[in-house]
Amino acid sequence: MFEILPTNDKGVFAFRASGKLTDADYQQFLPGLEALIRESGRLSLYVELEDFRGWEPKAAWDDLRFGLQHDRDFKRIAIVGDKRLEQAGIALAGLFMHTEMRFFHKSESKAAWDWLQEKTERELQPVQAYRSILLATDLSPNSERAALRARELAEQHGASLEVLYVAEDMAFYTNASEPIDAGLVLDEEDLRVQAEAGMHRFVERTGLDKGATQQIQWGNPKWAIVSWAREKQVDLIVVGSHGRHGLGRLLGSVSNAVLHQAPCDVLVVRS
Repeated sequence: MFEILPTNDKGVFAFRASGKLTDADYQQFLPGLEALIRESGRLSLYVELEDFRGWEPKAAWDDLRFGLQHDRDFKRIAIVGDKRLEQAGIALAGLFMHTEMRFFHKSESKAAWDWLQEKTERELQPVQAYRSILLATDLSPNSERAALRARELAEQHGASLEVLYVAEDMAFYTNASEPIDAGLVLDEEDLRVQAEAGMHRFVERTGLDKGATQQIQWGNPKWAIVSWAREKQVDLIVVGSHGRHGLGRLLGSVSNAVLHQAPCDVLVVRS
């Protein structure tokens, strides 16, 4: 039989199951639980087993069918008992359900309550619109599609858009797809001018010359992009995947650094 247990936590439904459960037990108990789910949304379950002797065949089917139908309606399920067979049954049930389940010995009933009342990592947080988007680019024509995607997202979300070029070594782009190695003939001031000119051409080609701010940094893109995003509290980093230089290596070591170290979402756009 089933017996509802009192609880002060509205997010937890507690009950005791004892003896050998029958189809009649489920027909009497489940409608009330389903009504509570409709009223309250997702719940956690505290299930106490007392002298539990299993299920009659039809009752076992009732239990499995209800679990599969309402798998997404439960956050966590804590089973409290004192028999190894009960613990094995929980492990078997876990093969059919996505809900996080855990068995506790009766002496650990307080730990079971504490576990149910924890904020689970799987609880979804409200999705916020992007407020600050960073386009990390190598200024090549191959990264233009990423620029268009970044502009589109900024317009959709009403977000600010920043274009960042990190010069790792002395190569700059004209309107061609191949870089020009300028380090052999240009001094530091000339290199700065070339970088600014490359940025100017890029934002003009992609329509980012109005409404987006431009930044040029010197250093290693692997760390500079992440550092800049963290400092500016960026919500989204947009990068292209097939540039031939600088960020063209983004699918290698740079991509690993950005994807694993970035403090925000990262969108990689194919060229």
